[in-house]
Amino acid sequence: MSIPTSADLRPPSEIREAQLLRLAFLFLIAGTVVLSLGLGKATNLDWNRVLSPFLFLPVWGSAAWLIHRKLNLRQPGRDPLLLPLVLLLSGWGMILNWRLSFEYGARQTAWFVVSIALLLALVEAPPDLLWLRRYRLVWLSLGLLLTAATLIFGTNPSGGESRLWLGCCGMYMQPSEPLRLLLVAYLASYLAERISSSSRAQSAKLVPVMAPLVVVWVVAIALLAAQRDLGAGSLFLGLLALLLYIAFERWEVLALGAGLVVAGGLAGQVVSPVVQARLLDWLNPFSDPTGSSYQVLQSVIALAHGGLFGAGPGIGLPMYVPAVHTDFIYSALIEEWGLVGGIAVLGMYAVLVGRGLMAAARSRYVYSGLLAAGLSAALGLQAILILGGTLLVLPLTGVTLPFLSYGGSSLTTSFVAAGILILVSGERSSQRSLGASLDRVHAGLLLGWGVIALVLGWWVLVRGPEMLDRPENPRISTNLLPVLAVSALPPHIRERSLPER
Repeated sequence: MSIPTSADLRPPSEIREAQLLRLAFLFLIAGTVVLSLGLGKATNLDWNRVLSPFLFLPVWGSAAWLIHRKLNLRQPGRDPLLLPLVLLLSGWGMILNWRLSFEYGARQTAWFVVSIALLLALVEAPPDLLWLRRYRLVWLSLGLLLTAATLIFGTNPSGGESRLWLGCCGMYMQPSEPLRLLLVAYLASYLAERISSSSRAQSAKLVPVMAPLVVVWVVAIALLAAQRDLGAGSLFLGLLALLLYIAFERWEVLALGAGLVVAGGLAGQVVSPVVQARLLDWLNPFSDPTGSSYQVLQSVIALAHGGLFGAGPGIGLPMYVPAVHTDFIYSALIEEWGLVGGIAVLGMYAVLVGRGLMAAARSRYVYSGLLAAGLSAALGLQAILILGGTLLVLPLTGVTLPFLSYGGSSLTTSFVAAGILILVSGERSSQRSLGASLDRVHAGLLLGWGVIALVLGWWVLVRGPEMLDRPENPRISTNLLPVLAVSALPPHIRERSLPER
């Protein structure tokens, strides 16, 4: 008779998570090796550029091992897919940022370490999340105060007009990122207190419940409008509508939310030149190919250049797209990893958000269920908004792509959201805490992923040859010479590059 080993005694979910983490690490190692070979070809063996991407691998491996062990002790019943998906997406994002710039890669790796520290702190915190629910007004007030502080003390690391950041000496944060998480926590706590566990919430009067929520939302939106950060404002409005719909199963909330988004866009077009320019670029992306629409045009040319399998990591020319490291990181991924890589990323987002919503549906408590649903919807909406802008399905909003885009505020906030989802996934119940509205939200997000995948295939396979033959394609004359730095672009284009988040 064989004696079982310690590995045999582990729960199946822990074994599965460990296997997925190993596969993710092998993928990142292979991707880094291929990237280094491509950089060696593109930079004539500039060893600093060739070897620097390997710096993040031991950091990633150590973080994966440590978090996995901690979770085995604290949350043995968690979803085994969440952590591998989060770490794989963030690791892929670091490969992309190291490819674009040594500075971007080094800073993103540093922010990855900070994100891991926050995730470990969450794991060690009380799992009931009462510390977040009990002090909801304190947390929300802190987020609003930090956002308001940018009106006085705000700065811009790139020297532009928008002053959305706080910080100095090379370290900056964008308060609107953590404000989104704190707003979801507040909304979940407020709504949970007004939902009876014994009767459905559709019978509740909607207006009295909505009034305080709308007040909080108006304050947040006013601050973001003063900062001209309308992309975050649209995301906040979408989250409010979705959480109210999940809680009360009233379709009127979604209709009202959609109407307010349209009204906000029309108002923004009148009062904000930035919003006006983005709407015009969306409606006619080829109207001014060397001016206002240069950014979106170069983005779709990068998609076309990627083709089915990509130009190869380190070989493409993604830096021809202004703000490629933030708003258009997906274009950089498609250019060098191809349609196959782009579909893989969409699949990972779909599974991550779907498993988060599954954790919300199975949660033991209404509060944690609403919190997980709001955070999952936030990740899904944010990804769909920026991917839709990249592919010209939607106007460009300027939000980041979670885990992939460059920026410390975005990365740390996304990791905290993912950590809460992991904690909630460990408190399963045999009865659902939320109704069928959650399934409809999941179906809507799946429809969004499907539309994005179809449009991506259309740009790459159908419109690709036409886009590559356009005279604005800089790859025709350069023949894949070393990448063009953003500083070498014309001044009126360079100013449109957005700084870190």
